[in-house]
Amino acid sequence: MTTPHRAAKRRRWMLRVPPSAEWLFSLGLIALDAFILNAIFLWVFALWLAHNPNQELYLASYYHVRMGLFGMFLVFGTIFDIYRLRSFLAASDILSHTTATLLSTFLAFNILVFLWRPLAYLVHTFPRPIILLSTGLSILAIFLVRVLLARVFKPQPLLRRALIVGDEAEGKRILKHFHSRGGVRFRLMGIHPAERIDAVASEVIFHQIHEVIITDPKVSLDVFWARIFWMRKEEPHAFNVRLVNDPSQATGNIGLSSLEDFPMTTIPALPLSRWQRVIKRGFDVAFALFALAITSPVMAAAALLVHLDSPGPIFFKQRRVGRYGKEYDLIKFRSMRVGAEAQTGPKIATADDPRVTRVGRYLRRFGIDELPQFFHVLTGDMSVVGPRPERPFFVSKHLEFQGRRLSVRPGVTGLAAVNARYYLRLVDKVLYDYYYLDHYHLILDIKIIFQTVWVLLFESDKALEDVHHPKDRMEPPPAEEPLPTSRKDNP
Repeated sequence: MTTPHRAAKRRRWMLRVPPSAEWLFSLGLIALDAFILNAIFLWVFALWLAHNPNQELYLASYYHVRMGLFGMFLVFGTIFDIYRLRSFLAASDILSHTTATLLSTFLAFNILVFLWRPLAYLVHTFPRPIILLSTGLSILAIFLVRVLLARVFKPQPLLRRALIVGDEAEGKRILKHFHSRGGVRFRLMGIHPAERIDAVASEVIFHQIHEVIITDPKVSLDVFWARIFWMRKEEPHAFNVRLVNDPSQATGNIGLSSLEDFPMTTIPALPLSRWQRVIKRGFDVAFALFALAITSPVMAAAALLVHLDSPGPIFFKQRRVGRYGKEYDLIKFRSMRVGAEAQTGPKIATADDPRVTRVGRYLRRFGIDELPQFFHVLTGDMSVVGPRPERPFFVSKHLEFQGRRLSVRPGVTGLAAVNARYYLRLVDKVLYDYYYLDHYHLILDIKIIFQTVWVLLFESDKALEDVHHPKDRMEPPPAEEPLPTSRKDNP
């Protein structure tokens, strides 16, 4: 137990860094890392090659590559967040992030050596033990320096606005715990009963709430997320919803995102970080250009066949709901007769839909009708991978479609699409989308793309129909009651 005397003694050695000066601290870390890495590499080179007559030759090669090597370290260090003072939460976190940064740099550098001949010519004489030993010592040195800095430098506590939904005493106990941990101070802006979760969204938006603490794990958030994304049609500010977990439901299969050392499930309103958005957007543009280039002959042939098969336009335009609930006109090759819904209105497609033309059946089978959507990827309306866009008619009727799946761009393909043959209910499709949001990674996007190609080329006709019409095997669920849309209720 920490005594008051010991706590006071610790505070004497502690320096608070104001938020306006945190960037200076990060710059200092970069300079310190550059010194540490360079010193360790030079020391290991000198030690290992002490009696080697070619020592100067090896050092000259190192001088040519060290700037590029440190540049790669900076990139991975930014990705793994080792330059923010507020990321120094625990020694284990510092060690894991530092190790990931240096090992990623080591791996990427060796891949680049393998692929780029001029670089390989420079470093082919480096003894491999020098690289391995330098990397290991660098991990240890940078870890110890950061642990020491974390003991001395502390960020000034952030002031964050919070709401409690549910039991007031339990919510205040959680906030008090985080106050004792330091680094953050909460200003309680309101307390709402669990049954009034629908009224919380307005307060979150208007008062720029940072944390919503929900003490009842059985609270349904469907209406809350619908008001955040579907009704407003705008990007919300970044905030988190924290849910206390039900111990009776806790199993090894439930993943928890802890808030420091308190086990709570964390749901971010914006599931992708700034860097993830940049990386995903860059990948989308590059892949869309590649896909359009290699499929342009196929699209030209499809356009001709659609024109010859049935009267009507080559392309079919339909309103879809995109990111933050904003609508856009989705374009695809026409696969149905003109005026197919003139008598019936909006209707869910079926596997043997009589509205589909002869050519359209083959276009759907191989996903060719979806290829023009890569132009939407270039314009920013869609992503290569993401939740499939729904029509406003169906989104307005089902709360499941109005929630967090609207926090990202809709995708040409998605996790729900490639696994569609396994689900029977509407909620299962939405759970696939939520799993994608909670576990997003660029590698997951690449995996889904390969799955899509595999399904289109090699799966059975039944599976392929499900890929493009994930509602084919599903009866339309009963319509939800419409949400209130008055100005008073609309955040």
